Amino acid sequence: MCGAAKDPNDLHRADDAGFKAAFQAVLDAAVPLPPVGDQDEAPEQPVEDVDSLLRSTGLSMLGLNPSADVVERVLRKFKEKLEGEDPLRRASVRNAAIIKLESLGVRSPAKLVDAAIGGVGTGSDEDLQGRAVILSQPTPWPEPVDGSQLLDQIVQVLERYVVLARGAAVAIALWIIHAYALAATFISPLLALVSPQRRCGKTTALDVVGALVPRKLPASNISPAALYRTVEMVQPTLLVDEGDTFLANNDDLRGILNAGHTRSTAIVIRTVGDDHEPRQFSTWCPKLIAMIGKLTDTLEDRSIVISMRRRAPGEKIERLRRDRIDRELEPLRSKAFRWAADHAKDLADAEPSVPEELNDRAQDNWRPLLAIADAIGGEWPKKAREAALALNGGSEDGDPSAAVQLLADIRQLFDERGDDQIPSDVIVSALNNLEDRPWPEWSKGRPLSKTAMANLLRPFGVRPRTIRYGSETPRGYRLADFTDAFSRYLPSQPQQPQQARNDGLFGHFSNRNTPPHVAVAESGEKERNDAVVAGVADRKGEPGEEGVPPPASGGPPTPDREHFEL
Repeated sequence: MCGAAKDPNDLHRADDAGFKAAFQAVLDAAVPLPPVGDQDEAPEQPVEDVDSLLRSTGLSMLGLNPSADVVERVLRKFKEKLEGEDPLRRASVRNAAIIKLESLGVRSPAKLVDAAIGGVGTGSDEDLQGRAVILSQPTPWPEPVDGSQLLDQIVQVLERYVVLARGAAVAIALWIIHAYALAATFISPLLALVSPQRRCGKTTALDVVGALVPRKLPASNISPAALYRTVEMVQPTLLVDEGDTFLANNDDLRGILNAGHTRSTAIVIRTVGDDHEPRQFSTWCPKLIAMIGKLTDTLEDRSIVISMRRRAPGEKIERLRRDRIDRELEPLRSKAFRWAADHAKDLADAEPSVPEELNDRAQDNWRPLLAIADAIGGEWPKKAREAALALNGGSEDGDPSAAVQLLADIRQLFDERGDDQIPSDVIVSALNNLEDRPWPEWSKGRPLSKTAMANLLRPFGVRPRTIRYGSETPRGYRLADFTDAFSRYLPSQPQQPQQARNDGLFGHFSNRNTPPHVAVAESGEKERNDAVVAGVADRKGEPGEEGVPPPASGGPPTPDREHFEL
């Protein structure tokens, strides 16, 4: 038989009542332990719960979309309250503060809270490469601002440093104010500074705009991840230069820029962390892109396109001092900040009329700018709509280097023919017979077309029109329309006569396109107008020709002689 039970479990099973009585006796005999610490110390104060902390710092009392100054004051109180607290306490308060700020519409609340009370991680800026992104926000002007005077001053600054086409300075000035009023709009068009060639002032324009916008962040190159993370963190006005070097072959970056055009779509979703948690990142911010060449179609649709142009001889602008421009223009930044803040509700409620001549996408792009012009009043509603019509269309197809070569060849053709206007088909035919040019095999082995030529010339402000050519009225080009482009993009020509060819023509254009039924008689004369066309009867001449006085009305002559193609 087994011995007496000694294990408590065995005792409990053998005599339940006796076990309970014995256990109670042990408890009754126990001596309480003395309290730890000095008995004379005051009792420890209870820790303030998180909700009470939110109330005591004023966070719970904030309304929707609080100003940055108010949020900063509240978070500084948080910092004071949490001095000396352990990481667990700081983490719980941090999460509560972030959730509250996010519900109030504050952008990047985690970044703000961590800056105030410190993050809960162990990393530091010293562990990171590069430098922290720190942006400059202007101080609001201390008194109400006259919007019309403000825009006039911005336009004057732009035209002081940059050569701009008609309406461009007005559009840029309105876009600058738009950058301050972004919270009041649903659409944010890109501002695209597009040059056909180098040395057209796009970088200078970008620097001037950068000195006028809020929270500027220049970048000569940026990756898709850097774009959405930067926008989410610091809400900059993004100024991207050299866009031609990296945009064309970067589908992801173009997609993010396209999505950032509209507030509701300005979001990308990426997975982060070891758990691959899906997170939203904002791409909603004002964006400027400067580049040589042509924007992709999707970006152009979402842009206010400013076609930059080279300074012509005689055009005077001031040299930009980049080391001084930020300081000099700071008052205009402060005024723009104040005006946008004072008119935020008006802009949010605005329904501006948009010119019907603009296509649907262009109307979307111009609507926030027209709302600003209407809120300012005076001459600005009219100026803004005139600028929209003048700039609508943006940059067109074409390789910039080829475009300048086209200008040079067309100037040569005008010189050799001696005409002041030439039909489009005549120009194209002559170009496509030049063996040392790209025109004969311009598009996949096919020669240059009239449409392709028009697209190449359009960024220079040159467009085909109906002309009088003999008894016909074809579409063509006038020499006078090229004057501005020739002066800006081509070297000056020496003032000397062309050397005659034995076919009656000059330079590198031949008469290979001359129709078979029109014979060009050989002539030793040097002037193009003296070439004899066989089969055309002699006549006394027409007004406007050499040696014949112009008509009394001063209007252009209407030649009736037979013309032939080169």
